[in-house]
Amino acid sequence: MALNIKLVTPYGIEWEGTAELLSFKTVEGSIAFLPSRAPMVCQLAVDKINIKSNGKNYYFAVHGGYLLNERELVTIVADAAEKPEDIDIERARRHLERAKELIDLAEDTREKADLSAQIQRNILREQVYKEHR
Repeated sequence: MALNIKLVTPYGIEWEGTAELLSFKTVEGSIAFLPSRAPMVCQLAVDKINIKSNGKNYYFAVHGGYLLNERELVTIVADAAEKPEDIDIERARRHLERAKELIDLAEDTREKADLSAQIQRNILREQVYKEHR
């Protein structure tokens, strides 16, 4: 038995197929799914997702979202999901450095939180690019 997985973003379906394993991080911690997992809904953390299908690993930098497991289908609805080969590493590095410079100058909590999220996303992009390209 395999997991039927659909990974969707506002831009469309990023990955769809069957897999032996799905590993990801929620806001509460790391989880790995095998087939026949109990139903659940969880909030995804900004982190990487690994889908193992036919012995091959597919990695995505996921910028938050939700996961719904309904026994027969695992649906991942993500704000963004980037494959290592689609990451513009130079752009990610520029945005990371700029956000690091601006965070110390930020005057309100919301601005600091937005910049902190930008830093986290760009660190993730760099990590996924380096480890899985």
